[in-house]
Formats: sequence, C-alpha cells, structure tokens
Amino acid sequence: MRGFLDSLLSLAVAIAVGAVVAYISGYNPLLVYYSMFVVPFTDVVYVTSALATATPIILTGLTFALGLKAGLFNIGAEGQTYMGALGAVIASYLAASALALPLSFVIGISLAVAWAMVPALLKAYRGVNEVVSTIMMNWIAYWLVIMEASTTFSNPMQPSETIKMPPSARLTPLVPGTSLTAGFFVAVVAALLVYWLLERSVIGYELTAAGLNPVAARIAGIPQSRVVIYSFLLGGVTSGVAGVLQVAAMPPSYSLATNLANVYGLGLDGITAAMLGRGNPLGTLLAALFLGLMEEGARHMQALAMTPFEFVKMLQGIMILVIAVRMLELWRRR
Repeated sequence: MRGFLDSLLSLAVAIAVGAVVAYISGYNPLLVYYSMFVVPFTDVVYVTSALATATPIILTGLTFALGLKAGLFNIGAEGQTYMGALGAVIASYLAASALALPLSFVIGISLAVAWAMVPALLKAYRGVNEVVSTIMMNWIAYWLVIMEASTTFSNPMQPSETIKMPPSARLTPLVPGTSLTAGFFVAVVAALLVYWLLERSVIGYELTAAGLNPVAARIAGIPQSRVVIYSFLLGGVTSGVAGVLQVAAMPPSYSLATNLANVYGLGLDGITAAMLGRGNPLGTLLAALFLGLMEEGARHMQALAMTPFEFVKMLQGIMILVIAVRMLELWRRR
C-alpha cells in the first residue's frame, strides 16, 4: 500500500510541477492536461494507440523489475531490445514465409539473452557494477545494430529501414486502421507469468530473498551469482520479446528503422514503468499502460495546447526523481 501511495505522490508532484512550468512557459495547464489525459479516451483509435505504445514498455519494465526484486539495477533493457529487434530482422532475411515469426522469437530472444549474460557474468564472477556494464552494452548494441540495419539488412527500396517482415509472418492490427496487435496480449501474459514466477516459484523466492537481504540469502544457501544470472536471463527474455514485437507487430512498416527510431528509448521508459510500479510486475503493467496513455496524450497536447512533446519526458523524469528519493530513504532505514 505504501508503494502505491508513493507512486501516487510522485505523479501528483510531477503534475503540479508540470503545471507551474507550463504556466510560466505561456501554456494553459488545464488544456495541457485535458489534451494528455482526457482526449485519448475520446476515440477507439486513440485508445488502441495508447495500448500499442504501452506494449514494449511493459516488457522492458519487467526487465528492470526483475532486477529490482534481486537488488540489482539492470538498465540493459535498451540494448537487449535492440538485439531482439535485430533478431527479427535476421529472421526476415532468412525466411520469406510464416516461419519468420517463430524464428524471430528464437533468434531475437537468444541474442537478447546472450547480450544480457555479459554484464550478468561480469557481476556474478568479477563483481563489476551492473549499471556501468549495462550502459556500455547498451551503446555497443546501439552502434552494432545501426551498422547492421544500415548495411547488411538495409532495404534497397527504402534505405531508411531494414528489410520487412514477410506479410504472412506479421501480427496484423486487431482493429482495422489501428496499430494494436496481439503483441499487447503477449506483453500482458508475460507480466502475469513474471508475477507468478516471483510469487509462486523457487526462483522467485531466491530473487526476492536476495533482494531483501543478500547476506541472509547467502547464509541460507542462495548463491548471489545464481540470483544475478537468473535475473538477467529472465530480463533478457522479456526485452528480447519487446524488440521482436517492434518489428513483427508494428504496422505499417514491419521493419526496423535504420536509426532505430522505433526501438530507441524503450528500455528507459521501462525503467520509469518499473519504478512507478515499485518493482511489482502487475504494478509495472499498470504503470506502462499509464505511460502509454501519456505518450498518446502528448501527440494531442502538441496539436491542442501547442506544448512540446518533451513536456511528457519532463513529467516522467520528475516522477522517477521523487520515487528514487523515496526508495533511497527506505533503503537507508534498513
């Protein structure tokens, strides 16, 4: 309950500060928030767009949430999402049929997990700080995937994107004229599975125990190295799925932009969702839906209130700051 109240407090503070900034900048705060939180519910296309936007954020949020449960700051979802998307592109290159879809998940998840294992092993067996190593891996993935997307897998007919997912392998919109596909339900099921895993399985018990008290967990026979590897492995899976869906379930392009525009920043948005959800998979799911609403609302805010899109990012940053301060206070009391 306390975590839920903290999240509401962070939202209230962000909205209050945002209203002040909007007013000082010459914008109408009421119109800004009306555009952001009310207009998206006025049309089914807007609602489905918000759900589609939330889909990858749910999955990358689960990556960070799994780390939080284990007492780790795994911020590598960004790079792992890039690798998942690259896996989907490779599958499109290898199979020009419906086989490309399952192959996308196999290759995409494998690449993402392999990418996650580098910082995991460095942390588990050499004590390398996971924040530093995951940041480095994110940048390596960024430039590696840009290089491959711009050269090996570039679309000769449209140089700004990679080759497309074969039509028979695409996840098409559930509602015609929208961007919502079955990928949304994949993300929801993933959140439910992670929740069950953390609450009802031995692996979940070990992750939670190590996160609450690593010394007591070690005395109880739970090796820290195993906890780190489990956390990063599972996180790699969810981020890999996010990357795959951004290619296989993202109409109308069904490809990866050569500048990674359709995957860039998803890992960072996932951190916001996980922190708002206090590391709980179901809380992360709800927070991601809220962020999807904000992202959709930002488009209408630009048109109606003439407010820059970056205003939403400012609100997210304030929310993270308030929650981070609160979490630091709680950890110091332990």
